[in-house]
Amino acid sequence: MTRNPLVQVRGLSKRFDVSAPWLNRVIEGKPRQLLQAVSEVDFDIERGHTLALVGESGCGKSTLARLLVGLYAPSQGEVLFEGANLHDALAQPQGRALRRRMQMIFQDPYASLNPRWTVEAIIGEPLQEHGLIKDAGELQSRVAALLQSVGLSA
Repeated sequence: MTRNPLVQVRGLSKRFDVSAPWLNRVIEGKPRQLLQAVSEVDFDIERGHTLALVGESGCGKSTLARLLVGLYAPSQGEVLFEGANLHDALAQPQGRALRRRMQMIFQDPYASLNPRWTVEAIIGEPLQEHGLIKDAGELQSRVAALLQSVGLSA
């Protein structure tokens, strides 16, 4: 029996409109300008496998990651998650449950972690946001368990 990949990316592209405002373009006689950030990307990620995306600064890694988690809509192509079009699935009422199963971890810790928050608040925020815990006691024990699962003390 052949298993379908967890994630399938087909012909994925993203263009950004970086044009001057419409009136400026009309007055100055300039055309619209589009920036091609990601161009016709194809790959599969099998369940239980990891894909590393590496490249020089500005090559489109973050844009591709944002496309994969639905933060950007593709200009062309599609992302299939368990065989369903991700962009369409996230627009449905059950899209919130799908968001719980994926995340993007940003590289810059200063942009990702608030130094004024406790470790419990940082780790607990997604648990609270997605309704995965019911009260403060459960939050504390769940965060402690997550920390211990990666070799850190509570």
